[in-house]
Amino acid sequence: MKTCFYCGRELAPGQRCSCRSGVNGTGNSDGAGASASASSSAENSSSHNTSYSTSSGSSYTESSAGTGSSAGKKAGKKKTKQVWNQKVSPSDRQSRFTFAAFITKVRSIFPSVSKFFHPVMKYIWHPVTTIENRSQVVPIAKVLIVNALFATLTSLMVVFTSSTNSPFLGMLISLILGKTDLFSDHPVKAFFLMSFLLGIFVLILSLCFTWTSRLMNRRLTFLRALDTVSISSIYMCIADVLIFLSVLLGTHGTVTLLFVAIVIMGICHYVSIRRDLALSDNAAFNMLVISYLLFYVLAQLAATVLIRIGMNLR
Repeated sequence: MKTCFYCGRELAPGQRCSCRSGVNGTGNSDGAGASASASSSAENSSSHNTSYSTSSGSSYTESSAGTGSSAGKKAGKKKTKQVWNQKVSPSDRQSRFTFAAFITKVRSIFPSVSKFFHPVMKYIWHPVTTIENRSQVVPIAKVLIVNALFATLTSLMVVFTSSTNSPFLGMLISLILGKTDLFSDHPVKAFFLMSFLLGIFVLILSLCFTWTSRLMNRRLTFLRALDTVSISSIYMCIADVLIFLSVLLGTHGTVTLLFVAIVIMGICHYVSIRRDLALSDNAAFNMLVISYLLFYVLAQLAATVLIRIGMNLR
């Protein structure tokens, strides 16, 4: 009897065994099942990813919404804090007084006067910048006018306020000129003598700055030193005007404004010399100390000689 070579089943004559076709069918069915299981697992994973992305997206949306609400709260707080910075109506703006608006109005009413005082106002509003950035070419006419005005106003102030018995003014007069009754007995002569003496003082101080600059291995020209002294003379002129006004208003103790003017004068010298000679802070300070000590000795000598000449001319 004929049997199948593969499975050993008995076959009738001319019959073909279908065991191999069954094996193939079984393999196909297994492959289909595997593909079906793979597709189902892919669908499960995609649905899981979709649900995860949906949940993460919703959580991100919630967090961003929470951040937006917190940012809105902060913006609300900032808005409430910046209420003062809101726009002001024109009527309220006109009713308020500001010094900048007053200066602008004065400039518009008196353009020529404001143009004349503009160089002086720069030394008040921006003193250090104006001193450091002034021209390297010394304007001789301006230097002479400023120092002449300083000598005139200071002499008038001393003669005018000598009757106030101010302790500070008396100390300065006795320190420079010694004990003298020249201002009370001969005011006109005292005015011209004081003006000439102040002019000599300006020249002596300029020479002291020129000489002491050599000690710092620098070279300060006499005209530049004279320009430095003239800058401080501007502040001295302002102090003289304030003293005049205060004495006319009946205040007798404001001659001590001279002390403030002298301090400002020293600051002007420090800023100018430090900038012009490119000195360090210590070097500029030491140079000023030496210059002032030398100036005191020479000024005392000049004052003594001039006072004796004035006494002999009586």
